[in-house]
Amino acid sequence: MTRLFIPIVAVIVAALGSACGPATPEGPAADLRVAAINGLGEVVADSQGRTLYRFDRDSASPPASNCDGPCAVRWPPADAGPAAPTTDGIDAGLAGVLVRPDGVRQLTLGGWPLYRYADDTAPGQARGQGVDGTWFAISPSGTKTTGTPADGDGGFGY
Repeated sequence: MTRLFIPIVAVIVAALGSACGPATPEGPAADLRVAAINGLGEVVADSQGRTLYRFDRDSASPPASNCDGPCAVRWPPADAGPAAPTTDGIDAGLAGVLVRPDGVRQLTLGGWPLYRYADDTAPGQARGQGVDGTWFAISPSGTKTTGTPADGDGGFGY
């Protein structure tokens, strides 16, 4: 009897616990959203809060990426996924998608292809700011930022 009783109690507790979750599930985070980085001001971040960058050697009109091979390992393209990009605090008309030669759908803002920086290991970091004089965090209007992140690591808060 005790052997049967314990599994039944476990199932009841699990069922009750799942019923206590939020009444309305949260929707997915926007692909592009505004983040504040100390020393840079407002920048664009991805759905995980990672700073997004633009590359001065790319083209915004027409949108074209010049970062592939080893460059794309250090600067992974911001993956757009299969749907149209969503925004939070950013003009949706500036958001777009570029299809790279390898078939990856890359997010764009104001026509500029967007990237993450491999050395940014947590949300709110901006270690890629100014790298090689060609990589810059992108502002919500699609322009590059020119400041220097506090402590070389960016701030956290959005």
